[in-house]
Amino acid sequence: MRKNSLYLLLASILILTSFLIPQNKVSILSEADIRALNNEISGELAQDYIRHIAHHSRLQPSRSYRQAAEWVAEQARKFGLSDVQIEEYPADGEKYYYMYKSSPAWDAEFAELWVVEPYEEKLTSYAEIPVSLAITSQSCDVKGELIYVGEGTSSKDYENIDVREKIVLADGYIGTVADLAVDQYGALGVVVINTRYAHDEPDNVSSIRLRTKNPTFGFGLSNRRGEELKARVLREEKMVVRAVVKAETHPWHYENVIATIPGAELVYEEILFTAHLCHYKPGANDNASGSACLLEIARALKRLIEEGKIKPPKRTLRFLWVPEMTGSIAYAATHPDIVEKTIAGINLDMVGQYLNDNNSTFFLHQTPDSRPHYINDILVNLTEFIAAHNVEPLMNRGGFSYPVYSLSGSRDAFRYRIADYVGGSDQWVFNDGLLGIPMAFFLVWPDRYYHTSGDKPEICDPTQLKRSSFLTAAAAVYLADDCPHKAQKLAGEVYNRAQSRIALEIKRSFDYLNYDLTETFHKTYKESINFIEQAYRREIATLASVKNYSQRDETVDRFVDELILAMKGRKKNSLEDLQKFYILSCKTKKLEAQEIVLSTEEIEAQKATPVRNPDLKGPLGRGYLQAKLEGIGTGIDINAVLSGGDSRATYEIFNFIDGKRSVLDIRNAVSAEYEPVSLKWVQEFIELLAKAGIIKFEK
Repeated sequence: MRKNSLYLLLASILILTSFLIPQNKVSILSEADIRALNNEISGELAQDYIRHIAHHSRLQPSRSYRQAAEWVAEQARKFGLSDVQIEEYPADGEKYYYMYKSSPAWDAEFAELWVVEPYEEKLTSYAEIPVSLAITSQSCDVKGELIYVGEGTSSKDYENIDVREKIVLADGYIGTVADLAVDQYGALGVVVINTRYAHDEPDNVSSIRLRTKNPTFGFGLSNRRGEELKARVLREEKMVVRAVVKAETHPWHYENVIATIPGAELVYEEILFTAHLCHYKPGANDNASGSACLLEIARALKRLIEEGKIKPPKRTLRFLWVPEMTGSIAYAATHPDIVEKTIAGINLDMVGQYLNDNNSTFFLHQTPDSRPHYINDILVNLTEFIAAHNVEPLMNRGGFSYPVYSLSGSRDAFRYRIADYVGGSDQWVFNDGLLGIPMAFFLVWPDRYYHTSGDKPEICDPTQLKRSSFLTAAAAVYLADDCPHKAQKLAGEVYNRAQSRIALEIKRSFDYLNYDLTETFHKTYKESINFIEQAYRREIATLASVKNYSQRDETVDRFVDELILAMKGRKKNSLEDLQKFYILSCKTKKLEAQEIVLSTEEIEAQKATPVRNPDLKGPLGRGYLQAKLEGIGTGIDINAVLSGGDSRATYEIFNFIDGKRSVLDIRNAVSAEYEPVSLKWVQEFIELLAKAGIIKFEK
């Protein structure tokens, strides 16, 4: 009787979700919760928070960052959040957090760049345009003739030009320009002209950083200002410029703002929400927007809970405002107990941009394959729900059917993309294999104001801020619950979406065969098999993660087991279909079908099982690896291996090292996640990790 009821439940949920998902109009969250969140969350308030945060220079680490952190903490206390504190972690250039060495602080007090001959003319100042001063510039008061060197990134640019004791003007990347002009050719300092989005934004100045061996200074000019200056130099007008900088590098600390909404029952489980608070001034979209949304999410949830409009969370909601990546790795190293009980998370970075004005798209970047989890399908459902109701269709014209927008914001249609994992922000830290927090990532991209003086509060759209906050808050409500009914609904959601994803991988496998050259056809078939096998492995693991959602009903677990069993049956059928297509294709190509077997190299790789050093958590630190390998004879071209592929691939190779997977298993998993990689490259990368003491091989 129980088994029959399970099958009836399975059938009803699959029919229901199959009917609803293609329409993209039904949220996995209840209508009451959706309406409560939509009514409460304010894009205008989020934009106001941005104005306050963007008022501060927030370089990490620095004294001025502290001012922004104190303001965020003050707001969190006003909103009634719990456990509010600013936690400090030493940052002196010596202290390590797992594989990451801290950096000392750099604080600038004053900086100006002037033309002093043939007449006085101010070119830029730190007070007016903070990003115009290169980060790590050292104190100075120097004069020198301005010399234009073209790009300034090649030794050829300096042929027959004497830049010693002079100030260089260049079009190229400041890091390379300074290395050559200052360290090799004795220039006093460098001035670079912004070329990024120069036609669209000629008055913006890009944020720049120096990494020279010798103390120096650097300034950046807008394209308009820089081209005017360059034209004068090219007319052989002799100009002497004066650079004055008051700045210091000193030991300091990273600072995280931490706050919670405590869980009512499952105190041993938490959901983590992060946004980096750091960056240049103003740094509005990057990333005062994510930090502001985090404040608004926390405020809205707290108020709705107090007013009884949404249920109190059963799991604790933890909010973390951090210096990007450094604050996250320091937090993880300091609180392994909290990390261990964190079941999922969302990172918000650059989430406020106007979509239409910037030809931008809202991206939901999912967790990597090494961290399969139901959080992805919750977020995909909610994102599609917003999109379905915030795009005006040809039929039933008259506006959005369920609008999520701010009164003073745009009416931009919600343009979105569901995308694979990408690094570049704090989810990169928490998705690590040993930290083990499945963390998704919200981002609006492209952004023509990225890392420039144009990244001001007014470029942020209250509507997009509301939508980003709404999506995160809605996910928080679902993730924080422990409801068997929600678990059943989630199982159906994950199962149906898993079938769609598997179908795409099957198509990928068939396409791979369709477009292959004859001489590699059998090898391609082998890769195609791997695509399908890895797709089922990933989706079965995702479905299994649903069993951790509700702790109160074994019926859901049995239901999930039935779904997994059904999925395993489909895997056999999918592989048989691929085999039939392979045999047919061989006949067409006049080839003899071959039995696919492991090569000698693959058999050996299958015997080797690496395991990570448990004391070295967090993503692989490339600088740490290179330092550990220094002076060790590896017989491997280290630079070629480390730069030989997609950085996400090396990230995932490291993540898949779990003491269970063989080297061959790891190669196959990464090859299916991205594009096929050579077994030799994977072996050499893992061998480097072993020589550095970061991993070892099980005997």
